[in-house]
Amino acid sequence: MRSFDAAEYDLKIFKDLGFIRNKCSVCGQFFWSLNPNQSKCGDAPCVTYSFIGDPPGRTLTLDQVRAEFVGFFQRNGHTFLNFYPVVCRWRDDLYLNDASIVNFQPYTTNGMVPPPANPLVVVQPCIRLVDLDLVALTLGRHLSSFEMGGYHAFNSAQWGEVYWKDETVSYCQRFFTEALKVPGETITYKESVWSGGGNAGPCLEVLVGGLEVSTLVFMKFKELTDGNFVELPVRTVDTGTGMDRNCWLLSGKPTGFHAIYG
Repeated sequence: MRSFDAAEYDLKIFKDLGFIRNKCSVCGQFFWSLNPNQSKCGDAPCVTYSFIGDPPGRTLTLDQVRAEFVGFFQRNGHTFLNFYPVVCRWRDDLYLNDASIVNFQPYTTNGMVPPPANPLVVVQPCIRLVDLDLVALTLGRHLSSFEMGGYHAFNSAQWGEVYWKDETVSYCQRFFTEALKVPGETITYKESVWSGGGNAGPCLEVLVGGLEVSTLVFMKFKELTDGNFVELPVRTVDTGTGMDRNCWLLSGKPTGFHAIYG
């Protein structure tokens, strides 16, 4: 897997909030935490699910999680956008919509068409078939159909500077602690790399209780057929927050299916 320099993840917001960088004693990946004694990245299987029977934050239904997500970002200057079709007819390389950023690839992320709003928030129904062999085995971490909440910003010389890494992490931390009432010390940010739809960038996986509840991608590269990266004219804040996963997290129930479907 392509890796990025540590400087890509060394953010002012982490220092302002008191986060400390450490290396997971199990998988070897670096992560940021408020707990100086934390030795593991906070992701399963390096740790076990700790939220089952002991949920953090508020107990919310799926509808309530969605409403909290949209409301938080609307209050913070994001325009709410109706979700796009599940069949992504604007793409010639993908049939089913499996992430909120798919709505804006390749035309907006490559700088050809301006975004419908900037910044924006959307909750996108998704169908993801690449994880079918994991559905049920991971108790609800993987689903064939789910809702992805995305808050997105598109930065370019043409469209201006909206916000980038520090603000993205700040919004994430505030959403979980203010809207969902998840204790800040339970949130871990694991350094990672993301690529999809021909784009790529460094990312932070947001973890609570062993569950990845959000991913913050700083998309600034186009991935070429030979595997090399070239910089895009647009730096896109591509975030994905699982509405279903967060419903499960906040319910503390044995599986995500119990939390979502009853």
